[in-house]
Amino acid sequence: MPHFSRAGIDARPGRHRSLILASLVASVGLLACSGTVTDPRPGDPGVTPPDDKPGHTGSGGTSGGSHDPPLPGTGSTPGTSSCKSGIDPGVSPMRRLSNVEYINTVTDLFGAAVPPKITLIPEARVDGFDNNATGRSVSNTLALQYYNTAEQVANAATANLPALLPCDPGAQGESVCLDKFLDTVGKRIWRRPLETAERDNLKKAFTTAKLSTFSDGIAAVIQVMLLSPQFMYRVERGEAVPSANYQRLTGFELASRLSYLLWGSMPDDKLMAAAEGGELKDAAGVLAQAQRMLDDPRTAKMVGRFADQWLRLEEILGVEKEPEVYKTFRPELRADLHAETQSFFDDVIWKGDGKFDTLLTAPYTFMNGALATYYGAKGVTGDAFQKVALDPKQRAGFLTQGAFLSVLGVNDGGLTSLVYRGVFVRERLFCQPVNDPPPNAPDMQPAFDPATTTARKWSEDRQKIALCGACHASFDPIGLGFENFDGVGLYRTTDHGQPVDARGELLNTDVDGPFTGVAELTKKLASSKDLHDCMATQLFRYGYGREDTDRDSCALDQLKAVATATGGGWKDMLLALTQTDAFLLRSKGDQP
Repeated sequence: MPHFSRAGIDARPGRHRSLILASLVASVGLLACSGTVTDPRPGDPGVTPPDDKPGHTGSGGTSGGSHDPPLPGTGSTPGTSSCKSGIDPGVSPMRRLSNVEYINTVTDLFGAAVPPKITLIPEARVDGFDNNATGRSVSNTLALQYYNTAEQVANAATANLPALLPCDPGAQGESVCLDKFLDTVGKRIWRRPLETAERDNLKKAFTTAKLSTFSDGIAAVIQVMLLSPQFMYRVERGEAVPSANYQRLTGFELASRLSYLLWGSMPDDKLMAAAEGGELKDAAGVLAQAQRMLDDPRTAKMVGRFADQWLRLEEILGVEKEPEVYKTFRPELRADLHAETQSFFDDVIWKGDGKFDTLLTAPYTFMNGALATYYGAKGVTGDAFQKVALDPKQRAGFLTQGAFLSVLGVNDGGLTSLVYRGVFVRERLFCQPVNDPPPNAPDMQPAFDPATTTARKWSEDRQKIALCGACHASFDPIGLGFENFDGVGLYRTTDHGQPVDARGELLNTDVDGPFTGVAELTKKLASSKDLHDCMATQLFRYGYGREDTDRDSCALDQLKAVATATGGGWKDMLLALTQTDAFLLRSKGDQP
């Protein structure tokens, strides 16, 4: 548990310092028990885009199995596994709300009472994702930020008490009204009905903090609830299954799993009612709610966030380019480039066929006037984004969009852009980790003339060096297929005065062979089962907030089967995530 300064709290203004301090210290003690106390630093994997130096970080590999299970979602009940080896939900860590989940939840709870900007220190990335359950302890800095937010939210929420309360304390009595508050608002905050002992403790907090008005007591109760493990963690106790090494989840626990998986936030009233009415007792009931929830805009935001992190698209918002190298790239274009990719993904996933294959191969994109000028497209003006057909011989899918290409394009004139792009395909799309380069890698690079050396020539010379070639041979040939695009995603036909040669090759995949240009590459990728398996693995990691292990082979096989059968259908994949034993059950003893 981190050292938590009493002086640091007592020096802050507030009406209920001792009460909140006791709650916060208890919360921090629990939060810190699952890992080390660390604040992420610049340079953590997935946090910063590549700089001007060649290099790459590995991501985890896949785990699979030899089973051939049927597609999930066919009405099987929790505890009924399609795996030959029997039921094993894998590890079930207790998950603290991620920063985005925390902000979404307090916003859904209190709306206008939420501060316009909630400041929480950035989270470290695991496999590129910021919601992994491991190593997510609370530092002193984050604890103070939680405290400040809870205090602000509670005070703002109680400033308009009639709008918050389900009762009138003056007419019905304060005791009756407090009970109704705990039954309604309190239930929503903790995402389940309160137990008797919890109610008693909160009533004591109310009595202690009520200095002159009913509002004082309610504000303290809200603060305590927001600072409690019951709010900040997704605590799952489960229900015992005789002679089993797993437990069934309660309806309310499944409701939270569903809402945070699909929305990144708390359950809505319909989901809470389904939990209370026993509608989530089997996989079919869970599937019915998941199908309803897909139509909510919050699902699109969650999918967008997953894609942003998996495919590194969010990094465009922080990309810096040397103006003397890329004269047409301006910082104000970064938001437009990100919006292009977001608009494209939204169109394919929610209005089109919803397939990842289409995201790879679709011969269109979205542009506003500024991007049309940037790309050299005709007929688009103004700020609104419009659907624009592309020359399929030059561009197709998100791998040819400026956001992706700029994130993985460096400022050395493009010589090492092919490295980053090849590593991306190898790691993020095939889930094949690439080792970090040795510390002296820059000293082993072949000589080059910045005025005349092409990226292809430099790559070929580098691969002739035994130590370099042993690694670069696995990704340079992929990156060479991107050579028609410079470091900011603009199409080119020459490199350092020489005609661009965009011939590439895939090795050690199920779609091995030569290709020329990204358009041919994306067709090969879309036909790859290995790629669809990787998509399933990446979605597993993000959706379940943890890394996969050998125990997850059954769940992964189910997800991989759906990915292959649907061409990477996003909606099908999201529904499939709700139908595995890993989602419907929890391992016995993994949580308090």
